[in-house]
Amino acid sequence: MEFCTGCGHRLGEGRFCTNCGHPISPGARSDDTAERPAVPVPTTPPPSVPPPPAYTPPPKPRYPLYADQAMGPPPPTYQPAPAPAPARAPSRGSRPPWLPLALTVLLVLLMAVAGGLLLLSGDGEERAEDPAPANGTAETENPPPSEPSPTSSPPSTSQSPPPADGPQDVARFATATAAKTAKPNLDTQGNQVRYEAANMLDGVAQTCWRMPGDGTGQEIVFTLAEPTELTEVGLINGYAKSSGRLDWYAGNRKVLAVEWVFDDGTMLEQSFSETRQMQSMPIEPVTTSRVLLRLVSVGEPGKGPSARNYTAISDVRLVGEPA
Repeated sequence: MEFCTGCGHRLGEGRFCTNCGHPISPGARSDDTAERPAVPVPTTPPPSVPPPPAYTPPPKPRYPLYADQAMGPPPPTYQPAPAPAPARAPSRGSRPPWLPLALTVLLVLLMAVAGGLLLLSGDGEERAEDPAPANGTAETENPPPSEPSPTSSPPSTSQSPPPADGPQDVARFATATAAKTAKPNLDTQGNQVRYEAANMLDGVAQTCWRMPGDGTGQEIVFTLAEPTELTEVGLINGYAKSSGRLDWYAGNRKVLAVEWVFDDGTMLEQSFSETRQMQSMPIEPVTTSRVLLRLVSVGEPGKGPSARNYTAISDVRLVGEPA
């Protein structure tokens, strides 16, 4: 029997060992007495290394390639809203949160009502005809609400003239009545000013009787304290008052002509020039207890900040002595 000398495998046909590929020598097949290993000597096979794969497929692509950068933070998880805290009753002594707002609204309403009352209390006709200058330095046209003006001047209180030698101004002891009189208002210092007919009898040029608008045709009656023989009559034909740079004589209407009428029917005419001084004229002695003054001609209102649409007379002069 023949065995391979390299690995001890039984030899078959051929020139090489079928197990290890060792060449077979010619003497190896001669007999079975040749020296051979009793037991086949195992050889340590070389470590088996798997051959590299012929093709390595690329890794599976990820879509999109920028997914890691494009992806934002994870969506918020739903959390149930916390239950509202129970309302706490206001403690004693604490103010409700709406109280300041309510007080503010109430204050604004009170101011609006007060402003409306002030506007309604004035004479709208006078303000429309004679608006005060914007600088606020002229006499206001808002009469005080507590001082309503009558439609006509009340007669002034007469006094008995003291005994005197010769003629004197008896107008100071007479009474005056006018059909129309302007309402009182305030001067530039906030003092109340009245325009009643008695102002023509006080001998003060800075006070006056006046009426709104054109006084042409108006009549004023002077009642003397006793029957008097008059020898002189006259008047200041406008509002002879100034207030700083404001001139009320130039601003109000001025009387240009009048008629004096006495008890016996005697009538005298008198014309006036533009001056704030007393303008009087002597007359033939006439005995009367009553003098009627009729306004025949009245001028136009003045110009500028002092302009007022009023007819005014500051003072009247009636000179005589008891009859």
